[in-house]
Amino acid sequence: MRKHLSITIDLVKFGERLSKKKKWIRVRELAEELGISTKSAGRILAALEKLGFVERRSIGVYKVIKYRNIDQYVSYM
Repeated sequence: MRKHLSITIDLVKFGERLSKKKKWIRVRELAEELGISTKSAGRILAALEKLGFVERRSIGVYKVIKYRNIDQYVSYM
């Protein structure tokens, strides 16, 4: 029997929370924190980068930046 779990993450809220707590985040660190694969964590960080919450600095490492104007998110969603 295959077990599968789907979750939904509000990326804007998650990005806001992340920007208050951290300056840097690694894909592996996020994966461990959320209990997900590194591939899924990488996809989440890539989406957060499009929203302006993080900037990719090297393979698997993102710099957390302060969140920007909410109008910016509307074009992504």
